[in-house]
Amino acid sequence: MDDSLVRRPIIYIETHGVVSREVAVGIQEQVRACYDALSGPLPTVVALSLFDTLARWQEYAVQRRAEAGVVTAGDEGFLATHDAWEGIPRLNVCLERLQAHSWLLQKGALHQVVAHSILHGGPEFYRFLVPRTLVERSRTWGIDVQVLQQVLYFVAVAVKSYQAVRLLVEHGFIEDQVALARYQLQSDEDDVALWRMARWEPRARLLYLSAQLKPLLYIQPLLPYAPDLEEAGRSRLEHLPHEEGQRMKSLVQQLSDQHSGDTHQDVTAALALVLETLLGTQPRSTIQAG
Repeated sequence: MDDSLVRRPIIYIETHGVVSREVAVGIQEQVRACYDALSGPLPTVVALSLFDTLARWQEYAVQRRAEAGVVTAGDEGFLATHDAWEGIPRLNVCLERLQAHSWLLQKGALHQVVAHSILHGGPEFYRFLVPRTLVERSRTWGIDVQVLQQVLYFVAVAVKSYQAVRLLVEHGFIEDQVALARYQLQSDEDDVALWRMARWEPRARLLYLSAQLKPLLYIQPLLPYAPDLEEAGRSRLEHLPHEEGQRMKSLVQQLSDQHSGDTHQDVTAALALVLETLLGTQPRSTIQAG
């Protein structure tokens, strides 16, 4: 018997709303082909949840976060998401959102969550402890626990996404990941408006800058294949003051350089580096100013 068939995960499809069999099977086949192409231990079982509308997906996501006790947010803009709160990998796909884009970008989003299910397929990859010393240091910067938790979420998403794209690039998934990277780097007037509101409030500023880490870190493994992504990354930050943009660029490079492959170690180290870089050089009186 072909070994590739033995090691294939069993993919259970769950549909929410009106989802045609043709669409469901097409996505399942794309997901299965990606599993066949990737090396390393594969999950035994995967749940593939397909939602016909954005409203239905959002309602479901809010309910699942509440049931899992998740207090952070930030995945509302993703084309597809992954979690493993129930002990098995779950790929969540909103068809209304996904199908609004090119097939290449759709594949990029599907392949990304497949990579996550291989690298981060258990509940332990969604629970991270912040060292007590870092909690105490954050307090000296005027950062409360709720803000620290949200920053941790943004950092963990960035680190895990970086690990996912590295895995995909190593196995030749280049074109679709470049397309996904370009999509993630897109910004609009809302981003500029958010920065203008956040820049004068230290906690809001920290959250805004932390949220930029995922798209900026994601492009790093792709730069040898698509050098123009570096300019796209700079454009993502062009609304920031020059010094702030340079600090973010240096931070992203350091995060890439310190990658070890150990998810918990990398997230903890990244959180410390992000806080130190974005807050540590500022006077305490400035941080505590409202």
